[in-house]
Parts: sequence; C-alpha cells; structure tokens
Amino acid sequence: MQNRNASPRVAIIGAGFSGMCMAIKLKEAGYTNIKMFDKADEIGGTWRDNTYPGVACDVPSHLYSYSFAPKADWSKVFSPGGEIQEYCLGVAKEYGLYDYFVPGHELVHSEFKEGAWHLEFKNGNKETFDFVVSCIGGLHIPNYPDIPGHEKFDGVSYHSAAWNHDHDLTGKNVAIIGTAASALQIIPKIVDKVKHLDVYQRTPNWVMPREDMEYPEEKKEQFKKSPLRAKLHRLFIYSLFEMRFPMFRGNKWIANYSKKMAMKHLEEQVPDPELRAKLTPDFPVGCKRILASNTFYPALQRDNVELITEGVAKITPKGITSTEGKSRKVDTIIYATGFKPFSLFDSQEVIGRDGLKLSEYFKDGIRAHRTLTMPGFPNYFTMLGPNSGLGHNSIILIIEAQAKYIVKCLDELKKKNCTTIEPTEEAAKAFDNKLLDDLKGTVWHGSCKSWYKDEDGRIFTLWPRGTVNFRKEMKKVKPSEYKFATS
Repeated sequence: MQNRNASPRVAIIGAGFSGMCMAIKLKEAGYTNIKMFDKADEIGGTWRDNTYPGVACDVPSHLYSYSFAPKADWSKVFSPGGEIQEYCLGVAKEYGLYDYFVPGHELVHSEFKEGAWHLEFKNGNKETFDFVVSCIGGLHIPNYPDIPGHEKFDGVSYHSAAWNHDHDLTGKNVAIIGTAASALQIIPKIVDKVKHLDVYQRTPNWVMPREDMEYPEEKKEQFKKSPLRAKLHRLFIYSLFEMRFPMFRGNKWIANYSKKMAMKHLEEQVPDPELRAKLTPDFPVGCKRILASNTFYPALQRDNVELITEGVAKITPKGITSTEGKSRKVDTIIYATGFKPFSLFDSQEVIGRDGLKLSEYFKDGIRAHRTLTMPGFPNYFTMLGPNSGLGHNSIILIIEAQAKYIVKCLDELKKKNCTTIEPTEEAAKAFDNKLLDDLKGTVWHGSCKSWYKDEDGRIFTLWPRGTVNFRKEMKKVKPSEYKFATS
C-alpha cells in the first residue's frame, strides 16, 4: 500500500494538448508511473485529426501554446493546424512523452473495483491503474445531423473532422452543411476548385475581422533572443482577449462596440442588402461562438456559390432537397456540423463505485466538481470536463490550471497517506449550484441555439467567469471538499 501511495499508476486517456500537459506536470512532480493512451498512432489530438483545408486556430499562436514551452518562430498570428501539430510533436519529443505514449489503444470500458480502475481497450488489451485522467476533451465525436436519406446518397460524403484527402473536389458540385467555425475556414479554400458550391446555413454567426499577419523574420529573431519580449507579447494578447469577457456578463458598452465592429465588417464586405440580411444574426454577440474571418464573406459572393437558408428536408441519391421542396444535385456533401459535446458514451463506458455509471450520473445534468471530478468516481478526473470551456480566451490556460490541480490532489493524498480521493456530494452540489447561478447572468442564456447548452437549456460547457477567476478557484485543493480513504 505504501508503494502504491508513493508511486501511483496513472492512466492518461488521450494524447492531445491536455493529455500532454498532464503527463508533463506529473513527471515534473515526480509521478512517473504513467501511461498515455490514444486511439491513434500519433500524438496531437485535435490538430492530428483535423486536416481539412484552411484549418487553423482562432486564438493567436503565442497564446495557444504552453506557457512553459514557448515557440519563438510561429509563422503567423493565427498559425495553421499543421504548424500547431508540429509544435505538439516537438513538445512531446522535448519532454520525453513518447516514453509514456501507448498508441492504438481506444478505451471502451473503465470500471472502479477492488480499489483500482480496470480498463479495457478496443484491441482487447486490459490494464489496471490507481488513477484515470480522461483527456479526450468535450468536443471529441463528430456530429452528423440525422437527415433522412443520408445513407442513400450515391456521391461522396464526409465530416470536416475526417477530411477525405483522396477525393478531389476539382470540378465537382459540392454542398457544405453548416456555416460555423470549420465551414468558415473550408469554404474560402475550396471555392476556386469546385464547379459549384451550395452552402446550407441554419443560422448566421457574428463574424469579426481576423487581424492575421505573418511574423517577419526580424520579429521571430527578437522573440528567440529575448524570451522576455516573447512573454510580454503573449501577455499583451492575453490581456486583449481577457478584456472581452465582461461582454458575456452583460457589459453593454463592450457588447455594443463588438456588434458595431461585426456589422461594419459585414457591411464593408457584403454590399448586397439581401445577402447581408441573410448573414445578420438576430441574437446578441457572444450568445453563440464568435467567429473571425476576412475571406468567408467574399467567398460566399463568388458566382459559383449559393447561400441556402432553407432547411435540409432530406438527402436523395443525387443530392439534397430543402424544406421548401427544391432539389439540388451535388456530387459531394461535406458535413461541417461540429461535434457532440461530452458524448464519450458513444464509444466507452465508465463505471464508478458500487456500479454507478457516469452516463447515469450525467442524466441529472452534465457536471463535475471544479470541472474535474464526480462523487462516486474515486481517482477519476476529466481534463476539459464540464464547464471548463471558454468563449473568449485560450483553452490552454484552463488545461494548465487543471493539470496543476490534479497534481495537487495526488500530493494531498500522499500527505494523508490515503489511496483514493473523490468529492463529497455536498461539495459537488454546492459548487454546481453556485456555477449555475453565475451562469444566469451571461449572454449564453440567450434565446439562440448553441452547443453551449443542452436541450433543457443547461449551460454545461462554459466557465461562467474569466480565466483569472478560474485559476484562482483551482489554485488550492480544499480537503474539506473531498473524501479521502484507504482502499
């Protein structure tokens, strides 16, 4: 028991940004009996999987990177996905993460019994650990809309997160369903290649100008020679993004300024009043994810593009029929329809103490104490779990705070000479009630439909306050919130 306490076995599920950060922070704290599993054969997560044309991050690269592993020579303010993936691989090598990486292991079953977590993988392998840290993220499983007839389509169809690079779009009649983040990047990149492009829009989004630029070699050299200059640049970007947060809590001045900026961008890029009306949202800025692009609006106005605001009624063998009865023939359908938030149960089952299933626990609301733990699930953590998302800043800030907090939980266990930790029912309920109360004053409670909330209107994805508040909340483990035991 003493050995187990001193060197606990930790399973990290997922090898993206959160899984990598977790492994690094565990190593730094002296916890080296770890394995980092991933369904794929390489590290990288989101940036390994998403390879569609134009894929990039909507947070500047100097901020969308670990604070402890800066990169001086980012090519652009908003670097492309391939460059971010290269960064991930570089960090993995620098911190020796391949020593702990176990590829080709998709987790299908986790069960806590006899004081430990028993894991089963799709390939048949079984392993036992003292701790499990789920790092697969809340946006993991592609969301395919349930459209009648989709299985009968004679052409080629695929999701943006599973881009078919073997399918040449040149000269094809293409339909893309969705006009949110991924579509915003894809459409300008394929519009010159396709014969015709039908863009199906359910609801318009607020689109801001994208202040992107390439970093000159001189600037990269300055960042390389002066790490302090690079840190100040990162701090400047962070401050600009963090200043936007009051808008989400009802600051009218920032909200009006943001709306004016978005409307000016729309009016300058879309002179046609009819098209402009179709692209103007009827909900407050921030109610849904705010997007940024300088090329989306111009792409929609190309002669070979049609923006369709009618709903999709069905898919036929030869194309798509709208809710108004109009049929359009297409060769290819691209689903740019995002992901299913926290739908890990589509691929795995998690069973805690006394047979409690995580899916059953979540039936009363997808929630987690301090975004990480759940009563009844000892030694189980969820990186980027419920209510840890952001609508205004870099998720890397959340990842680093969570990883440090988990390490502190392990340290607290060691201090108490115990082997299991889980939140008390009282602490979890109090935290959830306060969180829901804080969320009531946000713009996300608006009437718009978004992936931020469930069908009952519960916002289960976003943190209700800024990143300063989040890091403050995660700075110290309060033992009174947890049950410690020796199994």
